[in-house]
Amino acid sequence: MESGKEVPIYGFTEKMPLSDDFVSTGIDKLDALLEGGIPKGFTTLILSVPGSGCEILFKQMASRGNTLIFSTEETKEEIESTMKRFGWNPEGVEIVDIASSYRESVILSQQERVNVYLKRAGVDLKELIMESSGGFPKTKKVEPDFLAMLGNRMREPELPSRIILYKLDFFLDQYPQNDVIKTVYAMKVANAKNKGALFMFLTKGLYGELFERKMEGMADCVMELDIIRKGSTFDRYIAIKKMKNFARKIGMARYTIEQNGFVLELIEKIL
Repeated sequence: MESGKEVPIYGFTEKMPLSDDFVSTGIDKLDALLEGGIPKGFTTLILSVPGSGCEILFKQMASRGNTLIFSTEETKEEIESTMKRFGWNPEGVEIVDIASSYRESVILSQQERVNVYLKRAGVDLKELIMESSGGFPKTKKVEPDFLAMLGNRMREPELPSRIILYKLDFFLDQYPQNDVIKTVYAMKVANAKNKGALFMFLTKGLYGELFERKMEGMADCVMELDIIRKGSTFDRYIAIKKMKNFARKIGMARYTIEQNGFVLELIEKIL
């Protein structure tokens, strides 16, 4: 068989048995595309475009239980509500609710700013001059160090077999890229030691090609969720772009999102 030839594979309906060396993605047909799941200790980067349904994918991955989620976009209540709507049991899923903590810090910061203005509104001109006051009121910004929170949690001796970070976007908006890369590398090392599966989600094309290449180089596995317009319809595809030391696992599949979540319809393997 010629190298690089695309070989379509149809009708993969049987659940693939998992080896002790692999961790399930939580989606049987994705495990089939990967020929057995994610190798233990691997860090997987999932690049996605808006509308690809990545927010559903990470919840479906967590539905197998024994999962830790770092959530920056949805609260614990929102995640559990969506999982129940799809018929997935949220038991066995630990959620580090960064989204709620950040929202609370933003509200507190804005309230402190309002309080400063209210206080100064009751001070006369003489007092303002004596305080050498003027210009925009400054407030001391005190927020939890969410990036350090990731590193500290990953240092614990016992970690779940499946860890999901949704999304990296939040940290890239709050911290320098180099600091984020260092923390991601520390998480990768901790996951390799734990022999689990670490999944990190990132919006494709938002933070520059160079940063994406760095992240792809650091990851052991790279998946990409994309949408392609065909006339008046849109097709969704998931591609396995990289799988360290497992070249046969490279391939792609078309998928839809049904009442029970992601449904892979057609697989093509790159052999």
